[in-house]
Amino acid sequence: MVGISAQKKLTYITVFVFILLFILRLPYIDNPPFERYEMWRQSDTESMARNFLDGKFNIFYPQLNYDGPAPNYVQLEFQLVTFIIAILYKFFGYHYEIARFVPVLFFMGSAVYLYLIAKRYYGQLAAIMATFLYGVYPLNLYFSRAVMPETAALFFYIGAFYYFDSWIRKSKNSSIIAAALFTALAISLKVPAVFVGIPMLVMAVVKYKEKVFKVWQLYFFAVVSLLPPFAYFKWLETISTKAFVSGIASKHIIPKAGFAIFTEEAQRFFTTKMPESLTWVGITLFFVGLFVIKWKREYPIGVWAIAMIIEVLLIVSIIRFNYYLVFITPLMAILSAKVLVSISNKKVGMVTVAVFLLLFGSWNYYQVLPRFELNDNVLGQAEVVKTLTDKDDLIIIATLGPELLNASERKGWRFHLPSDRKDFETWKLRLEILTGKGAKYFVPAGGYIYADEGARFKTYLEENFETIEAGKFTFYKLQ
Repeated sequence: MVGISAQKKLTYITVFVFILLFILRLPYIDNPPFERYEMWRQSDTESMARNFLDGKFNIFYPQLNYDGPAPNYVQLEFQLVTFIIAILYKFFGYHYEIARFVPVLFFMGSAVYLYLIAKRYYGQLAAIMATFLYGVYPLNLYFSRAVMPETAALFFYIGAFYYFDSWIRKSKNSSIIAAALFTALAISLKVPAVFVGIPMLVMAVVKYKEKVFKVWQLYFFAVVSLLPPFAYFKWLETISTKAFVSGIASKHIIPKAGFAIFTEEAQRFFTTKMPESLTWVGITLFFVGLFVIKWKREYPIGVWAIAMIIEVLLIVSIIRFNYYLVFITPLMAILSAKVLVSISNKKVGMVTVAVFLLLFGSWNYYQVLPRFELNDNVLGQAEVVKTLTDKDDLIIIATLGPELLNASERKGWRFHLPSDRKDFETWKLRLEILTGKGAKYFVPAGGYIYADEGARFKTYLEENFETIEAGKFTFYKLQ
């Protein structure tokens, strides 16, 4: 009997790894977006998909359920993910597994591009290991099936590097066109993806040297990759009532850039949340891989890795949302795989590396499982609100996060004030203003009113408005 060739074995293992990574994302695929670990962003994203159907079915008019009555257009990233979900909802109905399959498929697509890049630089065995590692970092195990735009951004971000690298190698115009389009979409979906432009710039300079300013394809690339995102965000400025993106760089990032890393908050994030998301083992392998990189041949990977370290230091240290770490995970996976392949060729052997990968993936998945737990309190209260109020009723929720509004499929306001304006009279005035704008119910989240010290405001509500008791939940009818 003729044995299976080494190449066929690698092909079979490749297929197996992709199937395994897909299967790992199927449990809890029908979870509503109200998981305790990341409710706010997931529920906001899913609500925007519903609002496309309930309101203006136009990708350029995204809206949230707050703060105020519809329409509530918002200046956020390009809503490709939510619009695709909305289209699927339109044909197949509201099913949460549909909403989660969209980011899962984008993630699997991003894994394909990562595999191709790793194979190009380090061979098929390294590509297999890199793909597996990329798929089992705790951060990616969770957010690859979260109802959020991160996986779509990863898909276009990694694809942009792949196509630009292809253009550098073979000078095909089709590659630079694809790179430009992918870069534009990556930046539109998540602005920090712009850091992928650093290795691209270096690659262009290395290839063309002093003639780099004479290459028309680079001007084409710059215009196509940067102008659409700029135009999109400027357009949203003209219609949005809530600008989450506008002014972030000038007001929050640039003034703190270079200094935030030294703050106590950033150091706490990098010593707790970052290892929780990427593991100390993964971080260590990444830096070992960067240290032993062969710069003459592998400089695009090395520069890309350094660019994303800069993104972490400048952006993530200020924003401190762990899902902003996703852009460094492809480089972590590729460079870690480089290290593991070199080890597998030594006395340690392939079996030891395979056992390590199995244990690493299993342990990470075990650690992530509790994050899939649903917030039954929010879901239970939302059912009460949906039962006792009409769909067009505007409600006030007594929390900073909008999850209860999203879960109850209602529009209204979050009742929160800056810390320097929390005196009792200001709260009363705020309630009076919102009531005048049509607020019909005031809904504490599980009986809790955000920052209501001494329950003074809760007492005021009980004394002046009709109290509605529904099991363990209480809310107040304002008019």
